[in-house]
Amino acid sequence: MKEHTQFSRRGFLCWSAGAAGASGFARYAAAQAQVRPAKAAYDAQVTGIRILPGQWRPHFPWEQIAWVSPPWASEDYLWLDFPEAIFIGQEILFLSHRTPEVETMFPDLPKAPWQPLPAGMSFERILPNGVTFGGKLEKRAEDTVALELYIRNGSSAPLTNITLQTCAYLRAILEFADFTRENKFVHTPAQGWLPLARALELPDTEQPYRAGWRTKGKRVLDVPVVLTKSNAGERYIAFTWGKDTLSIIGNPHHPCMHADPKFADIPAGAEGRVHGKLSFVEGALEAFEPEKFLADLG
Repeated sequence: MKEHTQFSRRGFLCWSAGAAGASGFARYAAAQAQVRPAKAAYDAQVTGIRILPGQWRPHFPWEQIAWVSPPWASEDYLWLDFPEAIFIGQEILFLSHRTPEVETMFPDLPKAPWQPLPAGMSFERILPNGVTFGGKLEKRAEDTVALELYIRNGSSAPLTNITLQTCAYLRAILEFADFTRENKFVHTPAQGWLPLARALELPDTEQPYRAGWRTKGKRVLDVPVVLTKSNAGERYIAFTWGKDTLSIIGNPHHPCMHADPKFADIPAGAEGRVHGKLSFVEGALEAFEPEKFLADLG
């Protein structure tokens, strides 16, 4: 009797028809029993939030990139540029990369290694002018990463008008990697949740949070949260710095989402801190509760 073979991604299973069916089924069952432990081990490796030291541009060793995976089964990661930039007034105190149009105060810096924590990792960097900054990421729930950034002013002058860029770059997490602002949602008092692209077209108002780049953005948002929708279903990434959020933006030429924070002025010898979170949300956008999401950020 002719034997039929079925192929799968991880190998092949054989069974026989007719009189040989019983032995063929036994071999099939034995093969399945071998596959199940391997699949369970694979699922354990790719399921759950993972926070790891990352790299985006290896020719810029001073960049501070954290890789964060979603809680569902996935081999993809978002890259959190943490921070991408620190502005003091019109000067750039720190920039994680280089661009020909921008001059930074300290263009060449050494690597600041990530230090492991029980639930995440942290870093600290001391700049040549005595200013220190650092931060940490920690898993706080099965779907949430808590964020903290601080700046310690060891210089002799106050730090004023402090704004940052913190970019969640989505190119390596493909279900969120569409090159558009249409999959990024923000909240306005009149229209509720709407795509960021439409919020950027609204006239400027007096809401507490901006849509657009830092202080140039329009004050049209009443909730300091940006959510990016998956192209694979009702799943979102939510990003915020709570009340310390200054602006929200996305770049249609790069698959990224920004919740960018601000610091209060920091006198010489003093320190400032901001706290935020990055969460992976499953379910309809209408079911997302911003008050509950923001409750532990004060």
